[in-house]
Amino acid sequence: MKDKYEKWAIDLSLPQDLFFYKMYVEYSEIVILLKNLVDHTQILEIKFEYFVSYKVTIDLALIKMVNENDDFRGFARSTCSAYLDSVIEGSYDILERKNIEHFVIYNLENAIEVLSDEPATFRWLSKEEVTVCDVSKT
Repeated sequence: MKDKYEKWAIDLSLPQDLFFYKMYVEYSEIVILLKNLVDHTQILEIKFEYFVSYKVTIDLALIKMVNENDDFRGFARSTCSAYLDSVIEGSYDILERKNIEHFVIYNLENAIEVLSDEPATFRWLSKEEVTVCDVSKT
């Protein structure tokens, strides 16, 4: 079976060049922060309130996937992917396919893939929040 991706429609105006900045995982929530390559004061927060699985892969390991799936670039989603299949099968089908989607955030450096039954929320961090993020580097 060939993976099938479609563009993930985002209700924000996004710059072309976003790069991976930070990621936080707490219990069943995952927060991904991407920075604008041109204006480092712009940080996009992508939050999944619930996730089943996630993985981060450097872009070189995904050249074939990107070349074979134009819709994999940027923000994409799928209900038909090898990653989703492997997680469903690994659960002995306890997890139901109909409820879980494969979300892809393909940025300048890597691909962040999340399996969730709820789409993410997107927002630009305020200047104050950006300052806190930069100060809290660990």
